[in-house]
Amino acid sequence: MLLTETIKNCTSAIKKRRVTIESKQHAETYAKALAQLAQATESIKDTIDCAAAMKEKGIVSTSLVDEPTRNELLACIDDCGNGVSEMRLTLETVRLLKSKGDAVAAQIKIVWRDATQKYSDGPKGYLSMIGGLSNDPKRAKDLTDSITQTVAGNPSIKAVNSLVSYVAEAKQITDQFSLNPEIEDFLKKVSSQRATVLDLTPNVMTWLKEKNLNQKLKIRF
Repeated sequence: MLLTETIKNCTSAIKKRRVTIESKQHAETYAKALAQLAQATESIKDTIDCAAAMKEKGIVSTSLVDEPTRNELLACIDDCGNGVSEMRLTLETVRLLKSKGDAVAAQIKIVWRDATQKYSDGPKGYLSMIGGLSNDPKRAKDLTDSITQTVAGNPSIKAVNSLVSYVAEAKQITDQFSLNPEIEDFLKKVSSQRATVLDLTPNVMTWLKEKNLNQKLKIRF
């Protein structure tokens, strides 16, 4: 075989091999991009669902995902969708989508702490004040701790539903005591040992009797 023919055959073999390698590399990159896309879209879905649940349950009063942000996410998702259908999805396209989703999630996390505190502080405060006088003080304490932990945790649909449930149960317990400003002030003084005989007003005495708390509530003057 002539040298030129040998070189030609060798060059052809190299080109074929390179095409095979490039095709394999493309397939591997595409598969990796698909896997990351699945994770990114699932994470974004959870974030959007959580934001919607926070508004639906009354934790926030307005939508947490504004129209421009929603449009940016949709544009990135469309780009990824086109990449999937045309077999040209890239890791860069997926990373851009993920970064947009992460930014929304980070913003919701900031809102979560403040919004959930405002949503739960009242019921939790009343429960902390009166829980020891309830029929199940341990449950009242557990509820208070659960509310605190949920507020301090990460936002999710599960966390939203749990917090709403905890707050509803806390209200159910405290509503039984028919609290009003005068009673609240009295209980605060009792807990800080600042109550005096003068605080045992007719209204307070009536309340203690109606709620059968004369034996439960220890008052130190």
